[in-house]
Amino acid sequence: MAFNNGALMEAVYALATSHLESKKKGAIAFENKSDSPDVSPLGSPVSSSSIRSHSPSSPISPTTANFNKYRPSPDSHQRLNLSSTISSAKGSGSAAFNHKNNSINLLNAQLTNPELAKSDSAMATLLILLFFHISETGIGQFKTHLAGVKKLMGMRCVGKETGIWGWMETVFTWLDNMSASLNNREAQLRGGYLDMIFESGDSWDLESLTGCDRDLFMRLASLGRINVLSQMPTNDNYVSRSYVEEDDGESEPFRDESDGRDEFWLAWNAIKRDLHDWRPTTIYAATPSRHQSAETHSSGPEDTEFSGSRPSPSSSNFSMSPPPQSVGSPTRRKPSRAYEAVENNHWLHASNVYRYAAILYIDRLAYPHLPSSHSIFQNTVREVLDHVNCIPSSGLSHRLLWPLFITGTECVVDAHRDMIRERCMKMQRECGFFNKISGLVVLEKIWRQDMTEEKEGHLSDEMFAGARRMGKVSQSIGGRGLRWRKVTGHEDAEYLMV
Repeated sequence: MAFNNGALMEAVYALATSHLESKKKGAIAFENKSDSPDVSPLGSPVSSSSIRSHSPSSPISPTTANFNKYRPSPDSHQRLNLSSTISSAKGSGSAAFNHKNNSINLLNAQLTNPELAKSDSAMATLLILLFFHISETGIGQFKTHLAGVKKLMGMRCVGKETGIWGWMETVFTWLDNMSASLNNREAQLRGGYLDMIFESGDSWDLESLTGCDRDLFMRLASLGRINVLSQMPTNDNYVSRSYVEEDDGESEPFRDESDGRDEFWLAWNAIKRDLHDWRPTTIYAATPSRHQSAETHSSGPEDTEFSGSRPSPSSSNFSMSPPPQSVGSPTRRKPSRAYEAVENNHWLHASNVYRYAAILYIDRLAYPHLPSSHSIFQNTVREVLDHVNCIPSSGLSHRLLWPLFITGTECVVDAHRDMIRERCMKMQRECGFFNKISGLVVLEKIWRQDMTEEKEGHLSDEMFAGARRMGKVSQSIGGRGLRWRKVTGHEDAEYLMV
């Protein structure tokens, strides 16, 4: 397809160039960490002006590139020193941005023709351009970009009414809903779009593309909406509690649901019960065994374990479909039961990582005034990291940035922070997408604030960084208490942590 479309070809060139450079930057940053283990945390996140210059353009207007990324703050004593990483990347970054701008100009011309605008190549170009910005920083005007995507999806008549759906629509819907939960907005691609993902029988389904169980994703997709509801105004006569009750390590903290935010508390209680009751399965598990079983069309009894694989819909209902296996291609050998069990185990652990991270997210909405050291958060943090420990640092682990980021914001134990830090660095080094480092920059900023408060502190307990906030009651309501909002809330760009 790319060979027949200039805009798509330029987008592919931009992403390929950026990806290579990002992998190099990640390798350098990883080496700097290894060589200087005693240097303190990453610098501050990029400034708003720098973020704007790296924002993905909407499908309507190209932007001019600016390459002053990741300027370390003057007061940063960096634990993962990126200064040499940045300087090494500046010389070759212009090639990727030139390809990106060429792609946008060509795409804008293509979008003036209604028929070309509805083509697969137009959607593919938008997707590659979005991946380009994830590769560069993972920071940008994604809401604007996705609004253009939604318009094109409407022109292509995709959705439940027509039954038309493809893997690109699945990826866009995933990205929109997952980024909404982090960026204080509701998702734009909801309703029938989510239904299409849940009902998809294609081998390029959500699990294969993202590593997230579709049944669980239906729950994760509601988080952005619940966050917005949490910030509804309270009753005029409502007075927040002026103290924090003693943490016994087991009981759930008191919450006053009579504050006038009835719609929020109704949604909150429903999702909390749902997430606690939900259990992962391997019905849709995106494991090589499942796909190989489907490809070989074996009818033996051993295939029953992977009966969740369903046939693809007719190609007329899809904008793109995976290439068929050639007649003369060799039949793949079916993995052993023991290998399948290991694969499924990793899948179940990954699903639980997402599930417990979502619980951590909604608990923070309900208790914005409590310190991260409170057991309501720390018990869940340990659950997440216990499951992460059971997943190798390759494969599915590369797709866990969102839950690791959520969890990292509530980590107060140094060993937990080190684990999150190490996983993010390995993900970036192996995947080459710099949004992993952008997420880690935010986490390091949060952790540095904790350490500052710890030094100022009022308690003698050194076990938890940030424990000295115990007893300080924030007036934040709901999602305004999400800890990354202190770092990113003043910026007009979005963070895409997937």
